[in-house]
Amino acid sequence: MRFVKPLDRAMILELARSHQGFVTLEDNVIAGGAGAGVGELLAAHGISMPILHLGLPDNYLDHASREELLAESGLDVAGIESAIRTRFASLIPVAAMRSAG
Repeated sequence: MRFVKPLDRAMILELARSHQGFVTLEDNVIAGGAGAGVGELLAAHGISMPILHLGLPDNYLDHASREELLAESGLDVAGIESAIRTRFASLIPVAAMRSAG
C-alpha cells in the first residue's frame, strides 16, 4: 500500500475482485495495523477471502538489531516466504512450488 490512512478503499476492493487472497506485511504490531484495516474493509463489504497478516507480535521484544527482531518474528525473507507458502499452498501451482525449491 502506498499509505495507510486513509485506506485506498477503491484499490483494495478492486484487488479483492481480481485476486484470490491478500497478504499484509508491516513492521509494526498486527493488532490495529494496516492489515486489520484491510480485513475490516473487506468484511464491511461482505468479501470473504483468505488473508495473511504478517507483523510484529503484540508483546515485549528483547533488545536486538532490527534485522534480528524481524527474523525472530518471521519477518525476514525466509519467514515471509514460508508463511505465504503455508497459508496459500492450495493457490500455488505445483510447478511453481518445485522451481522455488
